[in-house]
Parts: sequence; structure tokens; C-alpha cells
Amino acid sequence: MNPQSSTPHIAILALDGVLAGTVSGPQDVFSLSGVLWQRLHGDEPAPDFTVRVITPDGRPVRACNSLILTPHAAANEIRPDVIVLPAIMDIDATLARDRPVLEWLRAAYDRGCILAAICSGALLLAETGLLDSREATTHWALVGEFRKRYPAVLLRPDELITDSDNLVCSGAYSSYLDLVIHLIGRLRGHRAALRCSKLFLHDPGRRSQAPYSVFAGRHDHDDRQILAIQEELEDNPAHSFDFDRLARRHGMGRRTMERHFKDATGLTPLTYLQRLRVEKAKQLLETGTASFDEISYQVGYQDNSFFRKLFVKYTSLLPGEYRARFSRSGRYGIRTGPRNDRDRAGVQDMDAVQDQAAGSALRCP
Repeated sequence: MNPQSSTPHIAILALDGVLAGTVSGPQDVFSLSGVLWQRLHGDEPAPDFTVRVITPDGRPVRACNSLILTPHAAANEIRPDVIVLPAIMDIDATLARDRPVLEWLRAAYDRGCILAAICSGALLLAETGLLDSREATTHWALVGEFRKRYPAVLLRPDELITDSDNLVCSGAYSSYLDLVIHLIGRLRGHRAALRCSKLFLHDPGRRSQAPYSVFAGRHDHDDRQILAIQEELEDNPAHSFDFDRLARRHGMGRRTMERHFKDATGLTPLTYLQRLRVEKAKQLLETGTASFDEISYQVGYQDNSFFRKLFVKYTSLLPGEYRARFSRSGRYGIRTGPRNDRDRAGVQDMDAVQDQAAGSALRCP
């Protein structure tokens, strides 16, 4: 805590190429904590934080959408209690321009400052070396690149928030709200965090970014045999594969194939196939009305109970919950009149009944 004040000082570090919303969004939420709720209830506002946007030299920066961001101060002019690292578009370009900021971040951390990275901002935080042997998360689409660049970091890609020794990371772009409210709870208590959750329609129960991730597999390697096997699995995910025969078709023994496959993709062939099948099931839940039993059969499983467990493992949601959240007729659909498609409603009701029956037994811890 800043010795001159009991009010925590928050610095949001804006760099060229930053995603503007991950600067202005956290600034808004931090600035309104202790203010907006009080105004709504006729109380005297008492800001919970002092918030400043900073740049390395105090000059304006250009965000990736060409918006010019004017800071309050230069980095070396303040001693914040928390430094927020917003999302950036290009880590290599950022490091080429702003590498000296890494030493400033390390020095701030050494004196007790919390460093909090949003989305791809975790790449910049990892570049400091401070995340080595510590847990972190980032946008699900950056997992492959992150692991190649920073293998010493304990990456937890399904986690929405990680908090390890004053190093806090959040998942994709919109997770800045989760990160800010997490920090409000840590610095100002649960009550202040809950008030902000209510004001900003934030779901305090959101814990995982797994439901939002899209599995595409890693193809950024030069093992042509494994690429061919990946293509075969991707083209026919519902096929009942004999992995011994699959290996022989591609000129290998099964153990050799599995070793090379995991080296190239990070997954075993079986897990890769399971992820492909779950991804196909997600698409069918999003766009169609088939029951999950029917979907299980379509993606290659006779045992829908087993596949339901796999689905929960990789999405953190039961199938009915996933459909309700992501299908056109679910959370994001626009209802313009009463629903009269009883068959579709019946299918969804049946999935909900099956989910409820499976329920707690399938939940991932």
C-alpha cells in the first residue's frame, strides 16, 4: 500500500498497440468502486482507488484501433500498489519498442507491487521471468504460442483467473472485468467486489474460460507424418479408429506414433480425437435441436453417459447448460414472440432432465 494514503494506487500501463477497452474498462470499474453504488443509495461517494493511466515516457500512445490514449503520468513518476497490463496485439512489436519496461515491472514487483495481466498482457508479464514456476492463464487462443515461448510457466489455460504471489492473470478480453473485481475483493473486501458485480452485471460465479474455447489443434510443427494423422482424425472424427492400424498406415508403430504425436501437438492421439468430438458436439448443440443422446451417436459414441463426462471435462458445462448459453434459442437468441416449437422445447427439456440426473456426479472440481 502506498505509504502516503490508505487508498490503493492503481496504474494501468498503456503501450502502443494496446487494446483500448482493456485500458478504459478497468479504469472505469476501479474509478467507480466506492462511488457509483454510494450515489445510487444517496450516500457520500468515497473512491476506493486512485487510478491513473500511464505510459513508459508519459506521452500519448496509439491503440490497435488507432484511438489515441493520453496518460496521466509517465511510469517512473508514480509508485503504484497495482500495475495492470492490458491486452496487446503483437508481443514482438511491443518488446521491440518497450523492452525497458520489463525492468521497471520487475523493480515494482520487488517492492511489493501487484502485477495484473489481462488476456495477451500475460505474454508481457511472462517476458519479465516473474511467472516462471508460477501459475498463469491467458486467452485460450494463445495457449500454443505461450507454451512455446514460456515453457517454465505453469500455464492453466482453462482458468479464468490465476493469482500467484502477487502475479494475477485473466483469460480473454472481457475477463478484464473478472480481474478487476477479483482485485477489488482482494484490496477492498468481498462487499465492495459484490457491489461492483451487481452494478456491472458481472457473474461472480464465472470461474472457467473452457466453455468459450475452440479446439483447433496445433499444426505449427514440421512433422509431416503427424500432420497427416491429424488431418485423418479431423476429417473423420466420428470414425472408430484402431490406433495400431492408424500408426501402421503412416509407417510407424503405435508407441512411436503416440510419442511423436504428443511431442508435436501436446496431446495423445486419443485425447486429440476426444477433443475433436467434443468440438463437433458443441457445434451441434449451438446450431441444431438434436438431443445429446443423438449427438453422442453422431460424433462416434454409443455410450452417451461416457461422452457426457468427456463433454463436462472439456467445457465445464453440462450439455443442456451449454445449449442454453450458446444456441440461437438459448441465452443469445432474441425472442420476438412466444415459442411454439414444442418439439424443440421438448428436446431441450429432456437434455435438462438428463443433465440434472447426471449433475453433481459429472461436475469437474
